[in-house]
Amino acid sequence: MTTPNEHPPAGRSPLRGQPRVAAILDAAVELVAEIGYDRVTVDAIAKRARASKATMYRRWPTKAELIADALRRNADGGDLDVPDTGTLRGDLLATVSQIAESFAREGGPSLLGLTEAIRQDAGLRELVRSQIEARTRAVGAAIVERAVARGEMGASADHEIVLELAFGWLLTTTLLSGRMPGEDERTRLVDAGLVPLLRTAAPDPPDRD
Repeated sequence: MTTPNEHPPAGRSPLRGQPRVAAILDAAVELVAEIGYDRVTVDAIAKRARASKATMYRRWPTKAELIADALRRNADGGDLDVPDTGTLRGDLLATVSQIAESFAREGGPSLLGLTEAIRQDAGLRELVRSQIEARTRAVGAAIVERAVARGEMGASADHEIVLELAFGWLLTTTLLSGRMPGEDERTRLVDAGLVPLLRTAAPDPPDRD
């Protein structure tokens, strides 16, 4: 990894396929962390990754798409990792903690660090919004599916809104307080908000012969 005052070796990178994609995304992460979204250019990312701009533009037509992809990869590695603790409450507590910790993660562009860029760049804003929405809904669906299978709740719960609400509360609290919400705050969110909201769903009707 290079530092802000170092330059990568001259010449084209020998990497191909996924390793090249990873190198480009790593370069984007490093540069946004070092100099901020507004000052990062596709030229600078290409130079850091020793990649062709033509190659980059074929995969990411805009800087916003490239940074959004780097942000997603930096936050979750691209995998849907849904905690399975054996209970609805436990799964929600673990997931809320994961979300909160992602805001405090260092070493790359965080959502908090990109707040101003997201506000100003409509393209980046839409990409980040769609990523958050898709992920929270997928994780919420997995948690609810397990809870229904365990008999903890009915299948009619509106899982789509639950983690979106949690994400919004955690982001706002972190942004306005300057710190990650503590364990007591996260527990209150789950016990007073998320669990009751999910369990207001009507129970499934009993099977009839």
